[in-house]
Amino acid sequence: MRVQQEQQTERRPGATAARPGRSGSRLAELQHTAGNAAVARLLTPSASRTDRAVSVQRITTHPGGTYDAEPQPGERGPHFVAQGPEPRVALGGGGEPRDIRERLRYELAEVGPANAPLRVADDGTLAVHGVDEPKEFYAVQAVVDTANTALRAANSTVELVTGGRSIGVGGLRLLRVQPSVVRDTTPTSQLGPFVSLLRSTCISVACSLIGSEHAKRAQAVLGGGDGGFLLTPNSDSDARANRLADAVAQDTTSSLGLDGAVTAANGGQALGDDLGRRYGEATRDGGRDATEQRLGINKYASPAPGEGFAIFSMLAKDGLDHSVAPAVERGENVWGYHFAAVVARSLDGSCQVTLENYARNEFDAKARSELYEVLYQRAKSGGGWFSQLKPLLESDDQQAFKKKFDEVLAALVTDPEVKRKRGMPRLQLQQDFEDHTCRSWFFRVYGGGPGESFHEQQAASGYFNNPMTLRVARPPSSPDTAGQ
Repeated sequence: MRVQQEQQTERRPGATAARPGRSGSRLAELQHTAGNAAVARLLTPSASRTDRAVSVQRITTHPGGTYDAEPQPGERGPHFVAQGPEPRVALGGGGEPRDIRERLRYELAEVGPANAPLRVADDGTLAVHGVDEPKEFYAVQAVVDTANTALRAANSTVELVTGGRSIGVGGLRLLRVQPSVVRDTTPTSQLGPFVSLLRSTCISVACSLIGSEHAKRAQAVLGGGDGGFLLTPNSDSDARANRLADAVAQDTTSSLGLDGAVTAANGGQALGDDLGRRYGEATRDGGRDATEQRLGINKYASPAPGEGFAIFSMLAKDGLDHSVAPAVERGENVWGYHFAAVVARSLDGSCQVTLENYARNEFDAKARSELYEVLYQRAKSGGGWFSQLKPLLESDDQQAFKKKFDEVLAALVTDPEVKRKRGMPRLQLQQDFEDHTCRSWFFRVYGGGPGESFHEQQAASGYFNNPMTLRVARPPSSPDTAGQ
């Protein structure tokens, strides 16, 4: 098993688009429908109820065309925008590098209400487009106002804004909601069809949205907020999270409390042998449910707007996910962690909306190679502005082409900022795409019913081994007091 480096470990956890080798699996199908979750949602008959609360459905699906999308006076623009799962070579328009048309883009397409299913909170106060990476959600104004109050209190870099469209769902009028950067902006951060969050890696985005002053520092919050410790993940894990998982695995008597959990996380003790296997087997099938509920971890992690989720893989020696039986081989694409910031929740508190992104490096490398191949083949054929690429020989391969690339682009562009420095045109192509990925964020909704929690949906995606989910928040200003 191979855990990717930081930008790849964060790549795409929880995504519901088809993946090689997984599209037919039960876990992938569950992830695709998680939150809709009708499959396992049978209410316990009243005659057989125990003292344990009965689980109820928190998210329902409204198919496209089944809700009111009649435009209101003054409304305009798209109802929904779908974001493609992989970058494509596309013709650019505007922005840097000027005068160069070929770009890499995650393609966007407008989707009409007739073709847009909704995932709707139980109380009807918010709804999210039922696709992999939705670029908006809909909510009543009270949801937006409450969320913005919490985001401002956390010193978040974003606030929520409404406008353009509205829809009617269950008797309520929901407004189209998108993020707006409110601080640490650059002259270009608000340009383009969607705002730039200034970062693309999951942890950097989440930390900025929860108000952390550091791109890789967050505070784990246990219980109702009475316990916590600092998280500073390396490329694929966090030592304190691992120690907490070790303590949970050892809690056979269900006696681990908040103080003990914080002490264990902050302690310097060595981990027991084969943490991933022990933790996975211990938590499987509700084996540590009481402990998880007491600590507010895994499916019981419930951050408010201005806080977030963090999920970590606990690695086993055999590379298997032991949190399911029989243990499963997840392949090479196992992520060390993923962070997601909560930016809103339904008025009844049952559903949370996250604003997420992920580092797309492995997609980027493939797409960039395809871009150069397109440029190379056009240059060889002598078409368009590529006819100026001289002297390009028949024997020149792509590497030889790339060596000549900067000189040709420098001769073609007219923007002095691009021409100023040798090598700048090609670097600008790369920077242009990196800027674009900062606009490739998406919303996602998580609920309170079976299979709907962040932990359950991410675990069902198959991209984590023996996962543990924590609620996270802005850390104290002084790291010295972070564990207090």
